[in-house]
Amino acid sequence: MDRLCGLYVRVSTERQSLIKDGSLDTQADRLKQYVEYRRPSPEDKKTKKLPDWKVVDVYREEGRSGKNIERPALQRLISDIKSGLINTVICTKIDRITRSLIDFYKLYEIFTRFNVDFVSLQENFDTSTPMGKAMLKMTLVWAELEREQTSVRTKEKMQWRAEQGLWNGGQILGYNLLDKKLVVNEKEAKLAKLMFQKYLELGSVLKVVEWLNNHGYRTKEYISHRKGTKKGGNRFFNAYVLQKLTSRVYLGEIEHNDKIYHGKHKAIIDRQLWNEVNRLIKLHAPKRVNPKRDVQHSFILQGLLKCGWCGNYMTTKYSTGRNGLHYYYQCTKNAHGGKGACEMKYVPAPELENAVLKKLKIMATNKDLIKKIVHESNKSVESTLNSLKKDRRIQENKLAPIKDGIKNIIKAISQGKGLEKSKSLSQELSELEVQKEQIEKDINNIDFEINQVKQQVLNAKVMHESLVKFTQVYDVSTPIELKELLPQFVERVTWKPTEIEIALFDQEVQRGQLSESSSNHSGGGALEVVNWLPGQDSNLCLTGYNIDAILLQNS
Repeated sequence: MDRLCGLYVRVSTERQSLIKDGSLDTQADRLKQYVEYRRPSPEDKKTKKLPDWKVVDVYREEGRSGKNIERPALQRLISDIKSGLINTVICTKIDRITRSLIDFYKLYEIFTRFNVDFVSLQENFDTSTPMGKAMLKMTLVWAELEREQTSVRTKEKMQWRAEQGLWNGGQILGYNLLDKKLVVNEKEAKLAKLMFQKYLELGSVLKVVEWLNNHGYRTKEYISHRKGTKKGGNRFFNAYVLQKLTSRVYLGEIEHNDKIYHGKHKAIIDRQLWNEVNRLIKLHAPKRVNPKRDVQHSFILQGLLKCGWCGNYMTTKYSTGRNGLHYYYQCTKNAHGGKGACEMKYVPAPELENAVLKKLKIMATNKDLIKKIVHESNKSVESTLNSLKKDRRIQENKLAPIKDGIKNIIKAISQGKGLEKSKSLSQELSELEVQKEQIEKDINNIDFEINQVKQQVLNAKVMHESLVKFTQVYDVSTPIELKELLPQFVERVTWKPTEIEIALFDQEVQRGQLSESSSNHSGGGALEVVNWLPGQDSNLCLTGYNIDAILLQNS
């Protein structure tokens, strides 16, 4: 599928437009060059079936701050995403889109929902590639953590307000909300009392709703503070009436997290009336059976775990025993059985997952190992950079004589020399211009590649800084969240009876040999072997296997 690109550019002030890559035109030109760089040649597109890259529109935001997403061009971009006009968003820096991690998290949810890739040139985020997607999602982990911490602070504030007897909710029939405090609305208080009395008389929420609507009563009317629009004034419905009949706010109380606090507002319903109504509601409530369901295992290594004998992925399975359900990973080739089936036995899921997580946490705190991995990664980047710089010098050497040739022809023509050869000179000039344009395009493409490779040095550090923070994320994550997080920096986990290989999703991973003494291995790359003797750790016996070592491997 072709890449239909929306180029987003933004400046917030005139002063900003004077700095490098600051002006809208400068940003737009750089983005267009990137799109041109990503476009495959007609031959590559035909033989390799590569997608074409096309600029659909440039979304120009001038004099707009990045503190929120309420910007005309950005909203037009979002609208075009939802309409399917574009499937790739490109910007020069992530702060051109937004300066808020939380806002970017919301935007990326839209991108994900509509299958839109995101590219930021400076940060080297490119979700059209596995590495770019991994790096971006690692960043979003911290945005999600920030969002959760904000949620925790909000919950703590709501708890404090409840303890002080203050109302945490919004508008409620019978009261006016003034400075976040409840003040009795006498007219509405009479209607609230009427609802309770009618329930005692009619004995049914449905009948109370019908009576209120038939007699012209309507729900609470109020003006929204945020938008200044009129709200409420609608017909009553069952859930609305039931919620009011069971609310303790009418007793002058605040209920929060299943605890009752004395409120600072006045009660409008007599306690005896409230108790009798709620006794009848419970008596008339239908008995619903909510059977206890088994808590299903999350299988956090699903899609990452491979069989160390045959190389196939390991699938999930469970069986029922005397102590309930037991969860396992099984080689898919073993599970299918038949001729040539793998003989690798299945392995208990919880024990294997705990072993992998434990070793990741150990690795995250091993500063020497992290330093080693970053060093090896940077060596690879340096080698690639040297190769690209060599290619650039070759192209520059080709370009120099062509430029000189163009200058000489132009000089000759301007001085009136070689008029008898003017036709051939003109043709030669045209050919040289074509060669010059192609070489300059090649140099421009090499510059883009150099810039992207340079970013990989930072990416290696970011990846492993995130790994260092893994313990923090691990402590606050649910199994489902861990299952989503692990693929962002772990490429695969390979299970053998004597070792577990954990390959970081950083670069191509080389095979390594388990050694009793050190980290000897074949091929380049960082390799760490941690010997694990039986009895040193709990839960090491996995279906008759002893995990003797963990192979942490990355290149």
